[in-house]
Amino acid sequence: MLEKTKGQKVFMKFDNQKYDERNNLLCYLYLKNKTFINAHIIKEGLVDVDGLTDYKYKDKFLNLQRH
Repeated sequence: MLEKTKGQKVFMKFDNQKYDERNNLLCYLYLKNKTFINAHIIKEGLVDVDGLTDYKYKDKFLNLQRH
């Protein structure tokens, strides 16, 4: 993913909740060509998906993490 994002602008979109209880920024990351960065880093196993909080792409993210 680093090769795809290095030197590029990243666009953030927000869900209903902008920060979690630890003050982490919660957002969806996209490249100009609409590459959904969140999905790629989940597929690569670089992050763990939050299964407790409700958000727009929860089911999609959990499914990506399982496969």
